[in-house]
Amino acid sequence: MKTLFYLTFFMLLSFGTSTPEKWKLKKSKDNIEIYTRAYPDSPFKEFKATSVIETTFEELLFELYEAPTYTSSCEFNISYRIPSDKENSRFFYYKQEMPWPLKDRDVVTELKLVEHTEDRIYLSIETVSNVLDVQDNCLRIEKLSGFWLLEKEEEGIRATQQIHMDPGGRVPAIIVNPLIVKGPFKTFTELHRKLDSYKEMSQN
Repeated sequence: MKTLFYLTFFMLLSFGTSTPEKWKLKKSKDNIEIYTRAYPDSPFKEFKATSVIETTFEELLFELYEAPTYTSSCEFNISYRIPSDKENSRFFYYKQEMPWPLKDRDVVTELKLVEHTEDRIYLSIETVSNVLDVQDNCLRIEKLSGFWLLEKEEEGIRATQQIHMDPGGRVPAIIVNPLIVKGPFKTFTELHRKLDSYKEMSQN
């Protein structure tokens, strides 16, 4: 009887534990790599974007904390930083206009400094609900989580962003999943452009 109990117990453990899917490279261009993979219990995929940038922790952190500048020129969206007194957190609001008949989406996220060592910085990304009221005619995204990981390497700083998001409502995953490569690639392209401009100014 005891043997049967242990066999049943370990079988339940094996069925209840899901192994993460392997990352699949979806785009590699301009020293930027974008990967996606299936996410447990969700039809929407997770992405990971990574690139080595010739910069410093200080310059890269400044750009991440000023993240809305990356999306201000994008078509059909609004993004800005929400003022806050929290020393180790930054709050951001983002709105994405959607084509009819879909409702526009918006989200409020907290970028929180979790770890800062000589060689590594980790910032978590989570949605928050008590910072900004829900806007009219918008569906608030409540399921979004991820992080930024910054690591020193010989060539510079390896920046990695990893995020999973469920847009909510009735948006089919077959529409959303092919689009999750475009956003992070644009973000990293802008990171390179802004930080390269700092390097050029320091050399002049």
